[in-house]
Amino acid sequence: MKREQIPDSEGPESKTGQFINRQNSVAGQRKEVNVENYSDVAKLADILKDVSFPAPKSKILQYITQSEDFKNKDTILAALNKLQDRSYNGVSDLTTSAGLVHQ
Repeated sequence: MKREQIPDSEGPESKTGQFINRQNSVAGQRKEVNVENYSDVAKLADILKDVSFPAPKSKILQYITQSEDFKNKDTILAALNKLQDRSYNGVSDLTTSAGLVHQ
């Protein structure tokens, strides 16, 4: 994965936010999900890229805890710690369950 492809800013004024606003104005291109923070979700996906899913909550938390520090790491860990103790089918299942992505 190329680092420059991972969003590093957030909000509607960020490059990602500007792209989404343009995409939403094109008929048939409206996004289907709402993401709380694109940079957090992208970083989480990057950290978990080597995890074999389905994976239990404990394994996911272990990967994130042992990863390098990154912006909002404590916030993400707090959200994931509130999850049910079960296996998750992938990053999408994880982020939706944690409330980081809304369908």
